[in-house]
Amino acid sequence: MLASQESLPRLPVPELQQTLTKYLKSLKALLDDNEYESNRNIVKEFGQAGGMGEKLTKMIQERAKTHDSWLYDWWNHSEYLNPRCPICVHTSPAFLFPKRSFENRNKQIQFAASMIQGIVEFYYKIKNEALPVDKMGKNPLCMIQYTKLFYACRIPGKTMDSIGHFPPPPEQPDYIVVVHNNQFFYVEVARNDQIYDRNIIEKQLGDVIQQSSRPVAPVGILTSLDRDSWFKSYDLMMKDQTSSQSIDKIQKSMFMICFDQDNSGLNTVQSHLFRDEAISRNASFGQMLHGGGSTKNTGNRWFDKTLQFIINSNGDNGLIYEHSECDGTPVMNLVDYMLTKCDNMIEQEDYNTDDNIDIAATCLNFNVDSDITRAIKESMLKIDKLIKDLNLRSINFKDFGKNFIKSQSLSPDSFFQTAMQIAFYRVHSRMASTYESGSTRLYLLGRTETIRSSTIEAKALAEVAFSDDIEISVKRELLKQAIIAHKSLASEANVAQGWDRHFLGMKMAAEEQLPEVPKLFTSSGFVKSFFIELSTSQVPFKHSVCMSFGPVNPDCYGIGYNLLPENILFICTTFNESTTTNLMDFVEALQLTLVQMKKILTEES
Repeated sequence: MLASQESLPRLPVPELQQTLTKYLKSLKALLDDNEYESNRNIVKEFGQAGGMGEKLTKMIQERAKTHDSWLYDWWNHSEYLNPRCPICVHTSPAFLFPKRSFENRNKQIQFAASMIQGIVEFYYKIKNEALPVDKMGKNPLCMIQYTKLFYACRIPGKTMDSIGHFPPPPEQPDYIVVVHNNQFFYVEVARNDQIYDRNIIEKQLGDVIQQSSRPVAPVGILTSLDRDSWFKSYDLMMKDQTSSQSIDKIQKSMFMICFDQDNSGLNTVQSHLFRDEAISRNASFGQMLHGGGSTKNTGNRWFDKTLQFIINSNGDNGLIYEHSECDGTPVMNLVDYMLTKCDNMIEQEDYNTDDNIDIAATCLNFNVDSDITRAIKESMLKIDKLIKDLNLRSINFKDFGKNFIKSQSLSPDSFFQTAMQIAFYRVHSRMASTYESGSTRLYLLGRTETIRSSTIEAKALAEVAFSDDIEISVKRELLKQAIIAHKSLASEANVAQGWDRHFLGMKMAAEEQLPEVPKLFTSSGFVKSFFIELSTSQVPFKHSVCMSFGPVNPDCYGIGYNLLPENILFICTTFNESTTTNLMDFVEALQLTLVQMKKILTEES
């Protein structure tokens, strides 16, 4: 699995003039002519020979000589560990898996045991370096993110958080933490690399349910707070021996299982374009993302934990993960592997564990004093306010999927990204500053580069896509040019030749080594570019699974999507308090745009 790591190239530092040219081209879609010209002059000064751009780029090049990746720490700190906003909704993505049918509690426990076995199997493939190397074409990708999925937890800090990795010593059994009715339990799942039989795991899960028949004080809800507030409570609890021991067990566990209560009563407003099971799925996606609030399941979480698998009594199940050290693809491969195992659970052979093993789940206790009680009440008010402000809609678009798009010799991802640009333009009569994550795992410690989907080609199409005055043949050519432009940007991002991360590096270098940052980083073009209005990401699961995440700023649409062969799943979120966004109009416009784009491609001229 890690055999190719040493031979992977290091992340390159893009050439300055190339970066500035791409930045200016992206501004053309966002700014009027006068504002563009003003920003072009600022960029020209920044990029002149011997100027600030060259100096900052040389600083990055020097850093690259002494780091496996010049970007890795800067990215983790600036994007994840430094910000003090809550990670619930704001940074942690969630996934809703295909719904299950549980006739009774025993069926839920049986499914959970099968899920646990599948996950632990995947962990052992990582531990034993038995996973095949991911590839892009024939080129191996960096596999280090897989090693950060398990036995990991975010740890709150006074001014900056950190990530703890806790590989267990050989003599220690592998264990997970299971939470039910806000109570946390230590549950052994394997020993000496031997996964326990389902009956042994099921017995412990039954212990958990039996010992936690009534909800207790939701200590876990504290992890939904902003990081400053959470650190204060964390610091208090770590001074208490009982609480600190329980937190230690949670942090050092392989992963978590959350047994949730039914999510009925969550926001289920319906648009007339929503179809089939969309009403109930909105609530289900919300439960995976935030738990549903203080009266639902938000206290049944430890949001700092890297992996939390959620199993609802009504059959909903999914995952929320802490994003700091891992992007979507490793999580996707874990989930697809686990779901396949669960789908085949009847045919699976068990692990022939010694049936004489007698293990019971152990409750992890907390001392909840007046200070912690007060903090829990504060957490409940804050998370309920955040959830009330969040609007989420799930769509299963069934008119066509990626098979049709491929039949037109077009990139499915570029097609959908172009559709989002048109939909935004249809609602807001302008283009959006757009973030799409592109993987840079071709390089050692590679994470992501931004694909700036708002192009002048997309704008040209958006202006006429629904016009009756423009010939279909003209629209078709504009559509193809927009898709080609996006695909080119995506290809450049995959080889670390976008402009965003270079800009981040120059800004970080300036903040560390200069008395003040250059005016480029306070210019109107820079500010507009980094005020993201469409935050988008595709995670192409083989199963019918889609990712959801919150908007990255108050006036943003957050859109996760999965382009399946015959349908398209997408989840859109906004904040209700925004006076700029309109989620209902946008999701309807996006569906109409997809239909219109198919019409443009197939209708006779």
